[in-house]
Parts: sequence; C-alpha cells; structure tokens
Amino acid sequence: MPEWIFPTVVGSFLTLIITLLVVVVRNRRSLLTYFVKHDSIGISTLDNIHGEVSVTVGGAQMQNLFMSNVWLVNRSSRDIEDLEVKIWCKTDGMRLLSEQTYVEGTVEILKHTAEYEEIKSQLIDSIPQEEHARRAGDHATAAQIAESQAGNWQIWFTQRWYQIPVFARGQTLRLTYMTNVISNADPIIHVSCQKAGVRVKYKQPYQLIWHIWGVSLVEAGFTGIAIGILVWLVVIYSITELWLAALVCLAVGILCNMPGAAIVKCYKWIRTQLIG
Repeated sequence: MPEWIFPTVVGSFLTLIITLLVVVVRNRRSLLTYFVKHDSIGISTLDNIHGEVSVTVGGAQMQNLFMSNVWLVNRSSRDIEDLEVKIWCKTDGMRLLSEQTYVEGTVEILKHTAEYEEIKSQLIDSIPQEEHARRAGDHATAAQIAESQAGNWQIWFTQRWYQIPVFARGQTLRLTYMTNVISNADPIIHVSCQKAGVRVKYKQPYQLIWHIWGVSLVEAGFTGIAIGILVWLVVIYSITELWLAALVCLAVGILCNMPGAAIVKCYKWIRTQLIG
C-alpha cells in the first residue's frame, strides 16, 4: 500500500469533521421560509356585454376579492421560542378582511400579540362611542374619535401580528385571509420576524422529495458519494484482484444512498443529543 494513502484517508476524515462543524454552526441561525398564493374570488365591474357584476362581503361591495394563503415553514433544525410574526400588505389599497390561522397537523391557532390585541380593543371601544356621538349630533366628537383611531384602522386592515410560543422544527404555519384590492394591482403579502438568529426568506414550496430511513435522497446521495470516494481510494490501493475491486466499487455505487442515509441520521441524532 502506498505511503500516501493513510494521510489521504485521515485528511478526508478531518475534512468531513470540519464540514460537520460548519453545518452545526450554520444551523444555529434558524431559517424560516414562506410562500404566498392568491386565488381570485371575483371582480366588481361594469361590463358592456354582461352588465354590472358586483361582489359583496357583508353587504359591502369589493372591487377585487381574493383568497390569500400564506405558508410559513421552520426549515431549521431547532425549535424557536417566543417568536413574533408580522404579516403585512405591500400593495397600496389592499385590505385584509378576514383571517384563519392554524399550525398544520395540529388544532393550534395563532394568537395576536398583546400590542395588537390592545389596538383591537381600542377599535372595538371606539365604534360604539363614535356611533353614539353621531346619533347625538355631536359630529365634532365623532370626527375626533375617527381621527384618533385612523392609524389603528390602517394597521387593522393591512397588518396582523402574531405571538408564537414555540415554532417547532419542520412545522408549517398556515394563514388564510380574504383580501380586497382597491386597484388593478396584484395583491402582495410579506412576512417578517424580528428575532436574533432568525432569518426569513421567500421561497417556492418544495416539490415531493423521496426519503430513505427518514433522510432525503439529496442528503443521503451527497453523503454516500463522499463515502464512495473514500472506499474507492482504499479499494484501488488495497485490492489487487481487478474483478473484486470492480465488484466492491459497483456495490458501493449502487447502495451508496444507504450508508449515506445512515451517516446523516446518526449525525442528526448526535447533534440533537449535544445541542438539542
């Protein structure tokens, strides 16, 4: 066996260890990805052929009514505690009319933050006060109440703030809104989270990924390739029989996903035990 084969194997092993350490450090920063889909429900318009088309919600006419769905996924390998998530409309003239939220796979719904609940409470209290002032003919007081709550109404129609006690790894939050756009612009919804160590990124939903022993074939394949290279280096300098060397390399190449999945699963288990 050549003298350089041992240093090569040791170097490869050290490279693997360093790579795993880099992955551990990078995983300390949690990645949240979100995807938004808008489905048109109806448009209020005056058509020269079909006449007037009106879409109403609760008796109020809507110009462009959509059903907007937001998926927020914890792609990291750790749970996130005390996370504040903000949903907001970017399109001018867009309004959030209703909401339905839950954690997929559970019966848990999202709760608004204390600050947002205070805004809701102020709006609820202001409605009868303004109505009472108008009925009493005190239009100055009614206008003053409406002006004082204008900022809160703007937040209510364009934003939602949620407090999430625990957002577990791999979990998906589903948020559904009925939205109205008072223009011909496309509806746009953004998601933001202000928390140290958490990054939010817009991303198309993942396609179906096949797994082996609970590990995606992508992870298992790349790890298996690394293992196959090490085996190949050992085989070509330790097995003199050509047919046997070819058979071993063929077997490793065909079954590389299995040892790759085993290594990845073992690594994730060790990481969970060490850092949670």
